[in-house]
Amino acid sequence: MTASPVVNRGFINEIIMLVPNFLKLLYRLMLDVRVPKKEKALLGLVVAYVLSPFDFIPDMIPFFGQVDDLFLLALVLNNLLKSVNQTILEQHWSGRGNILAVIQRLLNVSVSLLPSDIVAKLKNKVHLNK
Repeated sequence: MTASPVVNRGFINEIIMLVPNFLKLLYRLMLDVRVPKKEKALLGLVVAYVLSPFDFIPDMIPFFGQVDDLFLLALVLNNLLKSVNQTILEQHWSGRGNILAVIQRLLNVSVSLLPSDIVAKLKNKVHLNK
C-alpha cells in the first residue's frame, strides 16, 4: 500500500531541503579511501547530473523537476551499499534521520511519483556505469 500523494509530496519536499546534505555526502564519499574508484566515478556523474539543468525532468518544473535527481541519488547510494559497508555512509551523513531509511523511503516514493519510463532510464544509467 502506498502513501497518499500529499504525504509523498511532503516527504519529497523534506528531502529536497536535504539535497545539500546529499551532495556533501557524495563529496565526502568521493574523498574516502574506502570507496572504490569505480564507485567514486559514478558518484561524480551523479553530482554532475544533479547540478546540470539537462535532466529527464527539467528542474524548472517545480517539485517533479527535483524528484528524478533525488531518485538517482538514492539509487546510486543504494547500489553503493553493495561495495562499501553501510557505516561508511552513516559516518559521512550530516542530514536528519537514518540515511539507510531515507534512501529506501526515497526510492519507494520516487518510483510511485515518476513515470515508469524515466524510472527505467535512470536505473539503466546506473547499471550501465557499473
